[in-house]
Amino acid sequence: MKCRSPQPDRIKKGFDFQWPQPDKPMFFYVTQGQEEIASSGTSYLNRTEAANVEKITTRLLKAGAKPDQIGIITPYEGQRSYLVQYMQFSGSLHTKLYQQVEIASVDAFQGREKDFIILSCVRANEHQGIGFLNDPRRLNVALTRAK
Repeated sequence: MKCRSPQPDRIKKGFDFQWPQPDKPMFFYVTQGQEEIASSGTSYLNRTEAANVEKITTRLLKAGAKPDQIGIITPYEGQRSYLVQYMQFSGSLHTKLYQQVEIASVDAFQGREKDFIILSCVRANEHQGIGFLNDPRRLNVALTRAK
């Protein structure tokens, strides 16, 4: 099997990020976290996944991505809220950088794109339920927001 090289418009000049497979525009990072009910009682969050989202966001920023080039999509308000707080208080870079990274729901990103999208799925349970992302249309929107 021959791998094709990335399209020239997908290659970022002066960008120092080790992409797992440079010829593939997407990768999956499996997290061994556990979902929990958010403090609101009506949503979910996953602390382990949030920590990994922060690490990947920080690596992208250190590699040369601008905050407005990065979007973080999560289908749960509990995770969105936790991520906003976690990144500002636990991120190793200046708080202002993390504040400029858009963290929003799947629906909020519909019809828009960013250079880099991090999708935080949140759900991790013994029933293998994926909640909102069980809807193929929502999953399609989430997976197609990166340029």
